[in-house]
Amino acid sequence: MATGQKITNSGLNIMLNRTFKSSPDYTAPSLFKIGTGTTTPTISDTDLETPVNIDGDNFKSFVSGYPIINETNLDITFRCLVSTNEANGNSLTEFGIVNTDSTKKLFSRAVHTPISKTSGIIISYIEKDKF
Repeated sequence: MATGQKITNSGLNIMLNRTFKSSPDYTAPSLFKIGTGTTTPTISDTDLETPVNIDGDNFKSFVSGYPIINETNLDITFRCLVSTNEANGNSLTEFGIVNTDSTKKLFSRAVHTPISKTSGIIISYIEKDKF
């Protein structure tokens, strides 16, 4: 269970930039990161506290078909998957959404109860943001 999920100042900047600029400077969020940090998320966060390698890198793409934007309910759902061969040997406690800029911007960050990641565990992260 995630606690204290926050859309960051960078996330707000991404939304404003992509909404109001005819040629946005920032890419849309389409990647996620995981880590072992436990500090409560704040809107001023710019990265995870302690990112871990997922599959040869610090980030991975969303599950195909996500995000899903629901204009009726004014929410967006992200789905992310950590496979059996990824991030093993870590006690995962944080999750973040980032964009694909060369210097990635942290859209949101959440901290959750520890999950001791082994090859016998697949983790599905689902984040739903309501506006």
